[in-house]
Amino acid sequence: MEIIRLDDLTVRFTQGSFNKRIIYALRDVSLSINEDEAVTILGESGAGKTTLARVLLALEKPTSGKYLFMGRNVWKDRKARKLIRKEVQYIYQDPISALNPSKTIGSSLSYPIKKHLKLKGEALRSKIFELLNAVGLDESIADRYPSQLSGGQLQRVNIARAISVNPKVLIADEPVTMLDASYRIGIIDLLADLKKKMNMTLVMITHDLAIAKYFDYKVGGSKSFVIYGGRLVEEGYVSDIIKSPLHPYTKFLVSSYIDINGNYNSLEFLKYKEGGISSQGCPFNERCPYVKDACIKEFPRYTSIDGRKVACYLYGG
Repeated sequence: MEIIRLDDLTVRFTQGSFNKRIIYALRDVSLSINEDEAVTILGESGAGKTTLARVLLALEKPTSGKYLFMGRNVWKDRKARKLIRKEVQYIYQDPISALNPSKTIGSSLSYPIKKHLKLKGEALRSKIFELLNAVGLDESIADRYPSQLSGGQLQRVNIARAISVNPKVLIADEPVTMLDASYRIGIIDLLADLKKKMNMTLVMITHDLAIAKYFDYKVGGSKSFVIYGGRLVEEGYVSDIIKSPLHPYTKFLVSSYIDINGNYNSLEFLKYKEGGISSQGCPFNERCPYVKDACIKEFPRYTSIDGRKVACYLYGG
């Protein structure tokens, strides 16, 4: 059953005081996410991934387009936005700044529980201990402060807080980027395990294909949306995208990453040009080795290929 749907959603900002110009964080993005589904949002820094997360959390109002959550139009239904506050939770990239340094871990965990589950006293304390155990932490952590914990422990606390209200959707925004390598696999394993136990939709946002590949393996298959310059350029399962990328930008990502064994992907590394993100046509046209006149003039239509979607004139457009 569909839980999230975006239809031609755009988020744009105006930059500058005198010589104003429009910046598109997201542009005409349409996608669908189902209940109990694993999803990966792939793209480099500045692609629009975090803006997309803010839209899903109803923290960023789109300039145009439609956002439906559980069939309800979020920006025309105040109750839908209130529902999202509980049912869509977020794990921050930086585990340190996500927690108040002046409060104990138990205090930080207690706020959403008291607000949404209305627990107090011994029931509240039992719930906090239950959450700490669920993410692999000792109950004594509840009386400590963030400065007394490691980065990996702090991210586990953030995960515990996010799942404390039993959300339907959990968004993990680059959850292991700021952690030591020794902690990263454990956090991905934990998220995959919680997804299965809680039957929730898990959205993994990452720029790292090695992390995306491991996440895909742990959850038994993850649908992926590849974003560049605010545009959704390719959609398909992570395993298919890594094995046979379609869009030139996706090919660039796949040819650049090193897998968990330290090996380069076997895909031939393409000679990409220097350039920025184009505001006209396909955003990748300044860097693409296959660029055509049509790529500069207009963004291509989506083409379906073996159950996948790609926006590129190489496939018809």
